[in-house]
Amino acid sequence: MPDTLTRTAAAVTTAVLLPLVILAACSPARPSGHAATQVKVADCFGRQQARPDVVRVICDNDAITARSLAWSEWGKPVATAVGVAVVDTCAFEDCHTGSFNSVPIVMIASRIINCPRRAPAYSRLQYVFIGHSPFSGLPAHMNFSNMMVGSRRAGPALNQTVTRGC
Repeated sequence: MPDTLTRTAAAVTTAVLLPLVILAACSPARPSGHAATQVKVADCFGRQQARPDVVRVICDNDAITARSLAWSEWGKPVATAVGVAVVDTCAFEDCHTGSFNSVPIVMIASRIINCPRRAPAYSRLQYVFIGHSPFSGLPAHMNFSNMMVGSRRAGPALNQTVTRGC
């Protein structure tokens, strides 16, 4: 059974990343000079950053924080980064203390939007855990109403995708 899960995880990772790699390879050449580095991404507080080393993925809690991100193709329609996610596996369960693990992660930034009086910004961040998701045991649509604390807290990001504004 674990061998089947490993093959399934590898197939899902390939299915998600292959179209993005092809899209990046077919995208127009990088703009000259500093134009490519002007693209930013907003953090959870609305501050714009270029090529952030750390991204708090889910702003409502500390469930996923991507660290040590090494970006490629920044400024193009799709930028990718490889890093390590610090994950609180208790963030979506009813536990009291939190349980933090580190897992490899791929971040994908896309959908550049024009921000008034600011630099253009990636508005969509997707994340893929390499191997298996630390949240694989959670139901797809969680209901927190019966939880002891945080009945209004955010659940896992739908389709492992979060949006950011300017």
